Amino acid sequence: KNSWVLPEYPALGRETRSRASEYRRRCPVKSSVQIAMGSLCCNAHQIDVIVAVCAYTVLILGTWRVDAVVKPFKLLAVFVHEGCHACACLATGGRVDGVEVNINEGGVTRYRGGWRLCVTPAGYLGGALWAAICTAVLDYRWGIFAVAASLGLALLATLLSLLWTKRNDDRATTGMLSVFFLGICVFLAWASLEGGTVRLVAQYVLLFVTTYVSVFSVYDIYDDCVRRYVNDAQTKSDAVVCAQLCPICPARGWGVVWLVISMGFWAGGVCFLVLHVGGHLNL
Repeated sequence: KNSWVLPEYPALGRETRSRASEYRRRCPVKSSVQIAMGSLCCNAHQIDVIVAVCAYTVLILGTWRVDAVVKPFKLLAVFVHEGCHACACLATGGRVDGVEVNINEGGVTRYRGGWRLCVTPAGYLGGALWAAICTAVLDYRWGIFAVAASLGLALLATLLSLLWTKRNDDRATTGMLSVFFLGICVFLAWASLEGGTVRLVAQYVLLFVTTYVSVFSVYDIYDDCVRRYVNDAQTKSDAVVCAQLCPICPARGWGVVWLVISMGFWAGGVCFLVLHVGGHLNL
């Protein structure tokens, strides 16, 4: 007979529901998105990179006005800015007559021809893109060497530019610091060829430098193109020039667009580095 069905199934059903409820409480079901995010982030190495970027950003903003320490980095960022103008001019068929980096953290690129609508924003956006690419490749052995070498060349060019400037305010201090940081770049290039702790130190030192250039690019765009409106007889900001060339957007509007793009470059470079450190990008 079927009398065994009635006394056993209700008890078994209650026990099963109780166990299932307890299992769901202790082990909640995760969605596919949660599982995917959990697999991408964050292990110990990824957390180290994220914490380092956040700490560097706070340190950079806290020492922003201490020129005796950060002047070479600011001059480096200005050189990258002007160099990107020059590269954009050459890429669009123009001719570069000269690139000048001043001790007061100003600079100018003299050029003829080229596509001005491309050359004008290339300084701000090019610096942000350069820093993002350098950040993204720091987990590669060749990437560390390439970033250190490019920084060394930029610092050398900055040092040479001091010989041509007519200002005499703190040229000696900036020159000595540039030589000091140039020596560090040579050491970092050597360290990139080694392994273990030496290579790890090189990674985090260069991560500080690329973070500095990223912060400088973002802050420079905000200060020059969003907060202020520079349009006088002698000086015009790149945003004002771009607004005159393409009046579909006002100068501050172009500044906001560049600000968002530069922050996107910075975030993209950091995200790529974090994913690669976690072993999710085997490129």
